[in-house]
Amino acid sequence: MQKQKVSCNLCSSFIMDPCQNLPLASPDISQVYDDTAAGDVGRSITPTSSVAKISLSGLIELSEHFYINNSKQKDPIKVEVILNCDGIFLRRETGEQNEISEQRICMEDIIGSSCGPRLKKSHRGSLASCRRINEDSEVENATQKDTSAYLHMYAYIKNEKGAMRRERTVRILRFRSFETYEENLKVAERWHHAIRINQAAAKNRLGEKQILIFLNPKSGKGKGREMFHKQVAPVLKEADMPYELHVTAHSNYAREFVRKHNDLLRCYSAILIASGDGLFYEVLNGIMVREDWRAITRALPLGIIPCGSGNGLARSIAYLYNEPYEPKPILYATLTCVRGQIAPMDIVRIDTGKEGKSSELYSFLSVGWGFIADIDIESEPLRSIGATRFTFWSIRRLIGLRTYTGKLSYLRCDKKGRRRTVGNLVATASHEERPLPPEVQEFHDIPNLPEGAKEDDFQPVANTDEADEEFGEAISLDHVSTHSYADSWHSATSQRTAYFSLPDQSLRSRRSVLSRLETINLEYESRRPPSTIPALDQPVPTDTWHTEEGEYVMVHAAYTTHISSDCFFAPSSRLNDGIIYLVIIRAGVGRSQLAHFLMGLSSGTHLPEQPNRYIEIVPVRAFRIEPNSDKEGIITVDGERVDYGPIQGEIMSGIINVMVPNANPID
Repeated sequence: MQKQKVSCNLCSSFIMDPCQNLPLASPDISQVYDDTAAGDVGRSITPTSSVAKISLSGLIELSEHFYINNSKQKDPIKVEVILNCDGIFLRRETGEQNEISEQRICMEDIIGSSCGPRLKKSHRGSLASCRRINEDSEVENATQKDTSAYLHMYAYIKNEKGAMRRERTVRILRFRSFETYEENLKVAERWHHAIRINQAAAKNRLGEKQILIFLNPKSGKGKGREMFHKQVAPVLKEADMPYELHVTAHSNYAREFVRKHNDLLRCYSAILIASGDGLFYEVLNGIMVREDWRAITRALPLGIIPCGSGNGLARSIAYLYNEPYEPKPILYATLTCVRGQIAPMDIVRIDTGKEGKSSELYSFLSVGWGFIADIDIESEPLRSIGATRFTFWSIRRLIGLRTYTGKLSYLRCDKKGRRRTVGNLVATASHEERPLPPEVQEFHDIPNLPEGAKEDDFQPVANTDEADEEFGEAISLDHVSTHSYADSWHSATSQRTAYFSLPDQSLRSRRSVLSRLETINLEYESRRPPSTIPALDQPVPTDTWHTEEGEYVMVHAAYTTHISSDCFFAPSSRLNDGIIYLVIIRAGVGRSQLAHFLMGLSSGTHLPEQPNRYIEIVPVRAFRIEPNSDKEGIITVDGERVDYGPIQGEIMSGIINVMVPNANPID
């Protein structure tokens, strides 16, 4: 009986033939697997044994034997390569006891593949296949044209030993069982298409349409364009993902493009932002002012590649999905975007209430008043030094500490996972909340005919207005027992539809009902999400809201774990938990205590373990900040400065979709 030894370490002794003449920069690993043995070169050969299986779900499994040359051994090493929905398996017999060594590359780690002739290494550091190092191959290449076809498989394997990172790994299969290149290419293409089909089944691809990419050339230290072409574009090429690149020419370029483009859904499968959090803010607000904003947010996930100096969202996603961030945040974030996984994310509707100006904004990161907002905006002239500017300006603001007076109100959040009702919203904290339009707040199927009632009692009347009234009465019933029928299209309590059924209804009646429902749903799709809190010029309820007046060093509302790459601000936050974490620092806090707060931000240990009268964190669903007008200050939304004055925000759970590394976030 054979003993099986499984090895998942890509740097194990299984890698027998390193690329000695074309070294790849560490940690790249490349290996050529040949479908014929070295001794077969130069004579007529037959194809190696190949097995293909297709499951009922359309998944493909391929297996074939390949060979690799080892300078330490006379005979080539036989390797069985198996491709299935789980990934690539490489198996070979080792030692005298016929032990089997197996190496696996998970499908989720494979970002793409390509097939064709041998790739040459370019000056930009792209992939090159390994030349055969045995003399027979040298003679072959010198005397005749190489008819081989090559399949290149690109993977980035997570290595959690020591500092967590991902290592670029390339596996190259060489097909030369046939005498012509075209025949060999057909075999390579079969493997290539199998990888794509299995990836699509695992939801590891966004679709065939191109990705819309916005690049801010001035992001970070002003090297956005260079970072994109060196670190992002090669990965997109390996993943075989078509894209349309737009380099922003001025402020609000991306906002206006997204707002005015008529064919976003037809042309693109996703939107990718290669910049800091500021450009993501532009794109989000451009989408939310569109009439078809609901369709856009459902169909087009947003991705972020951290080329800026803040990068709070990219860091939050990496943390929540246990993905590496340093030392290559741009590479790791690009890998996140090409995997094709998406997750719902909360946003916060912001109301500034300024007359004559747009009073409604949408935020994904944080709202700040006081200390942190001052640091963010006042350090802008130091943008060229990168994230170091925040540290430098924090020290300066700590020395010259400021306080601001005003009123703070907030609506506390229920415990996570509890069902809550606020206004017209009914949902759990961990699921999507969607407000119902006023016309369709509650639905029930019409019950069975009461005893003694006739069908004619439920026939539509000739007058259209009366029919509408009948329909309105039907969907407003809330005191009768519900009953579902087989011909109901959706549950009658659905928040998205208002379909209901009548026993033996006439076709005319059904058409009238469906026409009315279509109108309601279209209005719902285009309508801005209705607010569930009082307008900014109205007082907040005293029975459900907490209100206090005083002097503050800072009030900062956050809904992601990080508000910058090195600021672990709200450790308990999740992408779609329906919670705003309100951090309040009141006047009277000592500089030593505030310094401890600042030093703990990078590790998430800044919040006091015991209740503290000066520093407090409150989970809320909505908040309102009303600064006194006698002193000017700074208020920021996602790091962007807004007019100083009253501001309020409310959570909108799961409104947008963002690209994430996998489907399993941390608890």
